[in-house]
Amino acid sequence: MYPKYLSKDYPLEKHLFFVTRYSFGLLGLRFERLPSLWSTCWLIFNFVNLLHCCQAEFSFGWSYIHTSPVDAMDAFCPLACSLTTLFKMACMWSSRVEVAALIQRIRHLTEQQTEGNRNELKSGYYRLATLLCMLIFTLGSINTAAFVLRSFWEMWMHRQLPFKYDMPFRMLFPSIAHRMPLYPLAYLYSTWSGQVTVYAFVATDGFFFSFTLYVTFLLKALQMDVQRVVRPVHNPTARECEVCCQQLRIIIDRHNDIVGIVQRFSVIMAAPTFAQFLSSSLVIATSVIDILLFSGYNIIRYVVYASTVSACLFLYCYGGTEMSLASLELGEAAYNSHWYLWNRDVRQRIYLLIMRAQRPITVQVPFFAPSLPVFTSVIKFTGSIVALAKTIL
Repeated sequence: MYPKYLSKDYPLEKHLFFVTRYSFGLLGLRFERLPSLWSTCWLIFNFVNLLHCCQAEFSFGWSYIHTSPVDAMDAFCPLACSLTTLFKMACMWSSRVEVAALIQRIRHLTEQQTEGNRNELKSGYYRLATLLCMLIFTLGSINTAAFVLRSFWEMWMHRQLPFKYDMPFRMLFPSIAHRMPLYPLAYLYSTWSGQVTVYAFVATDGFFFSFTLYVTFLLKALQMDVQRVVRPVHNPTARECEVCCQQLRIIIDRHNDIVGIVQRFSVIMAAPTFAQFLSSSLVIATSVIDILLFSGYNIIRYVVYASTVSACLFLYCYGGTEMSLASLELGEAAYNSHWYLWNRDVRQRIYLLIMRAQRPITVQVPFFAPSLPVFTSVIKFTGSIVALAKTIL
């Protein structure tokens, strides 16, 4: 038995932003239909739960920062990720109307691409987006399970000692939550905050990664159209040239439409993406520091944690690079076509398309655009933080 989305028979249209719709749906946030009273209340509860648990983690870390820096770091590392996720949830909720419009627009544009071998190409990008995002979803859930198992293991190892009413994450709730009979409920409440973090984190990151792959597919389809329209025709007639110009005009309009969609996407995702890159460098650094400070089974927990955050960051950069390269390849496809066999009007439109494609399409984030070189820079910056922390500790 395996999930339905892994099957080749799974409807292709259901793959569109599958992880974003599924993960945010678990939290009560739905983009393409009106929210019910239940889903609104559930969303508010999840947001308050995450906000409250962030406060509890900060309280724990602040209270132990002088007496036990190791335990304080154990609280501050998940706190950085939780705060970023809280910010992402707020941004996606406030932009829910724009997000729904973008999803509908991408669906409309991709459904138009049915000629030739485009269905196979579209299937590849759709399934790749779903599989990699669900991989992050799985890693995040494993990470939450690791924190819970760590808690159970510590309870078992110290079973001969007076019982400590600790949470799976390093959180400091009011004293009544750290004793019976409310302790089991507080434990579940703390555990659920970890899953809320995973769902919102993966949903937002999946939205970015899936969007970039879908735009990459649309740009690849434009390349195919250019090669098809500007085909080798010796001594084309005036009618053939007119038809070619009309088709090129449609291609240029589609290209401009894609540019406009990415610009609207950048407005929505600029702040969450910047927060993601900033927090990821700090989270990876603190995770590596925790790996250096801890021993035994605790190392495995933070290896999974650092791997999950690094994988999320890689998806941002990989998606941004794929989209940027596909936009540049459009100009190359236009230049490599048989434009020299056509009349002046056709050549002028090809020239305009080449000039427009020389500027790569990127998601505009303050100070940088997500790409693989940026990923390398973030990892190097993280290494610098770790080196500095080692000299202090």
